Amino acid sequence: LKVGLVDKALAMLDKLEGLIPTTRRNVAFDFLLRLYAETGKKDELYRIWNLYKKMKRIYNKGYLSMISSLLKFNDIEGAENIFKEWESRGLSYDFRIPNFLIDAYCRNGLLGKAEALLDRGIVKGGNPSVNTWYYLAGGYIEDVQVPKAVEALKKAILVCPSNWKPSKDTLSACLEYFERQGDVEQTEEFVRMLKVEGIFSTAVHDRLLSFIKDG
Repeated sequence: LKVGLVDKALAMLDKLEGLIPTTRRNVAFDFLLRLYAETGKKDELYRIWNLYKKMKRIYNKGYLSMISSLLKFNDIEGAENIFKEWESRGLSYDFRIPNFLIDAYCRNGLLGKAEALLDRGIVKGGNPSVNTWYYLAGGYIEDVQVPKAVEALKKAILVCPSNWKPSKDTLSACLEYFERQGDVEQTEEFVRMLKVEGIFSTAVHDRLLSFIKDG
């Protein structure tokens, strides 16, 4: 929220709390959590969360809202506590929930924690998404573990939706790694994978392969 609008927003949130309909409380609480996070009021965020728990049974969407809201404050410890609470509930394993923490871990150089959380999620029957692998790829690149980044990006590509594309920086780091290794076969395999999944157009694919072979 823009500077100067926070007080007005908080006053409006107070009014909204009193208007929460009984039949739509889950949706309303999720909305309030996100808005309080935007206003930068972490104490209010916890107040709404505790009220939420008293009034309604919380499902995956509620945990998604709370964990993502806490991570806007970079409150990794708080998000971890909510995550443990979610795991203890035995709800269906929605990998979007650990993904928020995996992303935070990777951005903060906590790759060991990210890998452990990934492994735990798989053991519990979860299916890592394109974002899971992409966050890890980014974390590995930042930590100069490019071989691991390449493998993570390959896994992301294999499960990506048709409209998904990695960032140019991530792709460049992986392609530069292949170039340094001088492994034309592995590079060709990677570039073909990008083409098959629609990440590169046929023209770009052909130009890259020509460059690889000529280089």
